[in-house]
Amino acid sequence: MDSLLETLMRIDWDSLDHAYGRASDAPGQLLALVGDDPEAQSAAVGYLDGAMLHQGSVCSATGPFIRFVAAALADPATDVVVEDVLPWDAEPRPLRAALLEYLAIFVEACDLMRSDEELLREAHPAGRDEADLQRIRDAARACDWTLDPDPATRTPPPAALLEAAGDTGYRKAMAARDLLACREVVPDVHAAALPLITAAEPAVRIAAMTAAAYCLDHEALGHARAALIELITDTAVVSPDPAERATIACLLTSLGELPEQLLSDPHPGVRACAALAPGFAGDPRATSALVAALENPQEADHWFDRHLPGQEGWLHFDLARTLAERADDLDTVLPAALGLATLSFTLDYRNDLAPFVALAFPEPLTEHTVLTPAQRALLAALLEHRHLPFDETLCRRLLDS
Repeated sequence: MDSLLETLMRIDWDSLDHAYGRASDAPGQLLALVGDDPEAQSAAVGYLDGAMLHQGSVCSATGPFIRFVAAALADPATDVVVEDVLPWDAEPRPLRAALLEYLAIFVEACDLMRSDEELLREAHPAGRDEADLQRIRDAARACDWTLDPDPATRTPPPAALLEAAGDTGYRKAMAARDLLACREVVPDVHAAALPLITAAEPAVRIAAMTAAAYCLDHEALGHARAALIELITDTAVVSPDPAERATIACLLTSLGELPEQLLSDPHPGVRACAALAPGFAGDPRATSALVAALENPQEADHWFDRHLPGQEGWLHFDLARTLAERADDLDTVLPAALGLATLSFTLDYRNDLAPFVALAFPEPLTEHTVLTPAQRALLAALLEHRHLPFDETLCRRLLDS
């Protein structure tokens, strides 16, 4: 503890910022993370989420803070199960899993697909005086002002804050500098996550392999790609956990690999996730897996209790989009379209069902349209579930003919 405290105090945290201001409170949160108070550990994770990675963004203090979080993964104090790490946690889970999930969010926030050269140009914009940029930063940081939630007693922001907020070039320069500093920490995240891919708890393994895979876009980690692919592929062979195997299918796809063995997995969700790999376009096994999954899209959405790598909305959105992009005839995908008709509602229609309707009815319906059996089945389902992309009276007349 003394060594950690000494190391923490070598950093001038007061010169760094998180989402809510100066980061002088960071050492206390990091010490709590490796302490013996479960509530304080949970609070430290909340601090990591809210202050250091606020809405998936980074600040000047984020990089140094994450470097210590990555190092803390090897501390026995983090090898515990905690309750209520965050309000939306349904049940207790390993602290290391929570930390690794945030390390993956951190790596995503580093936007590694953009080049360092591009960020350097933004960080040091041509025609801007460095002394002026520092003047704006120092003046804004010197302001002692917070937003009062009560409009009746609220005071206007100081001029220095308004100048910093209104200067697009300044804001882009500071954001780029924060990103460049954070990118230096990505190899530390990879090194910390790698040993935990073989941890005993599935949740820790899943979070570790996800964080490690996200790191591979860093220019210093190209050499690590083949070894990580081999490691997670081997893990899929022995893992009894469908969520872990589905995660591996998604990660292998993101790394440009074909999760061949997972396309025949006993779990339908794993097969469906493997089928998302672009290399399986045109493979009847993949088509069958996607169609089968979408026959009951609500069930597919609840196969796994957390989002998989790359998943943003409901899982059935990803499955439907991929199947629609590959489909060239309605008959093959009709069971999926009928399943989606039972679940889709107005706000989701464009994300799931609409492409199948376009595939089924490439020409406008008229009084003289002769429906195929597949078209008839889908049109009946659309009406039954109150999806009305066409004139309802015309549709009913066609179905009665």
